[in-house]
Amino acid sequence: MKRAVVLSGGGAKGGYEIGVWKALRRLDIDYDIVTGTSVGALIGELMVQKDYDKALKLWYFMDYSKVMDVEINGRFSTKKGREEIVKKYAKGAVKGGRELTGLKKIVDDLYDDDKFFSSNVDYGLVTVYFPSFKPKYVVKSKLKKDEVKDYLMASSACFPAFKMYKIGKNSFIDGGYYDNLPINLAIKLGAEEVIAVNTGAIGIIRKVKNDKVKIINIKPRNDIGNFLAFEKKYARRAIAFGYNDAMKTFGKLEGDLYTFRLGSLKRNYDRNIKRFISNVEKYIPELISKLRYKKILSKNNLDAFNKVLENTAKAFLIDEANIYRTSFLNMKIKREYIRTKITSFNKIKRNIKTKALKKNYINKELIIYIYHLLDDYDKNKNTIASISLFFFDAFLSAVYLKTIMR
Repeated sequence: MKRAVVLSGGGAKGGYEIGVWKALRRLDIDYDIVTGTSVGALIGELMVQKDYDKALKLWYFMDYSKVMDVEINGRFSTKKGREEIVKKYAKGAVKGGRELTGLKKIVDDLYDDDKFFSSNVDYGLVTVYFPSFKPKYVVKSKLKKDEVKDYLMASSACFPAFKMYKIGKNSFIDGGYYDNLPINLAIKLGAEEVIAVNTGAIGIIRKVKNDKVKIINIKPRNDIGNFLAFEKKYARRAIAFGYNDAMKTFGKLEGDLYTFRLGSLKRNYDRNIKRFISNVEKYIPELISKLRYKKILSKNNLDAFNKVLENTAKAFLIDEANIYRTSFLNMKIKREYIRTKITSFNKIKRNIKTKALKKNYINKELIIYIYHLLDDYDKNKNTIASISLFFFDAFLSAVYLKTIMR
């Protein structure tokens, strides 16, 4: 059976695809074909060459200077930094796009004629003619040695942020303008099974024409950063998320937004569910429980309970990129609860009364506010009833906190 890995475009999100590659290596999952668009075409070329270490090093130390011709000192994580970065991209767009001088050097340094053409892995990429917006599908068997680097650059020319790329008399732009996840190209090259890695970046996704081919989809469950943010902080997190999601897809880890060792979620459920359900039933009237809490109070409520755990961890700003045991994550939730200083509950009360908080809003301050209301249930039962209707997730997280703080 021929297996293909298909890599989408995504600019700075490409680290996610390195993380998936890392997982495939860990799982000894081999591949016969790689197709890609834009950054996916670049990483795909390295997958053909089996140059994992070089790819990992490139993304682990990613920076703007590695990609383009302008110095950027700001960081995308700050408002001021984002403004600086967007301004520089915008200035470049007005002039027809930034030069991809850094990226050209990367391609020159990492592309290896001998490794690429002697590899038994087939390859294809997508780029787009400008201004016709017609696609050009390029496959390894039709490529000459002196054409590969040009087409890699053409597929990655994310116009107007970057300049379009000229090959002879033709101008090309990013393949994502026509086919950002070239599954059909992989099938045309003979794929009978496809591992499709979609970074979630903007681009056109074509409908798969052959429904008999098995498609295994891997896509981010977390925020992996902006496609313009070429920074090692985001690149490293994207690598971690790509690895985690691939391992979850193949059943070697578990969880949704968070990632857990196998069996850990069930152990947490078995340990805490009876006490948790008892608390839910204790703190909300029967009518409300029937209206809003049917799923968590049902017999098959493992997934709903796990979602409460993940919502609580996220509200307390616990890092989503790590791999956890639930006992350790519970300890971190309790530690963050103890560390969080609520200067005044009056502000939260005021925000609730003035409807400044949207329905189903959740954050750690609101969870702790509800948690303290539960401490004096008889006095606060009317308030608790209202909150349990409007702030469903926050209420369940407060009950979860009450459950694990025993």
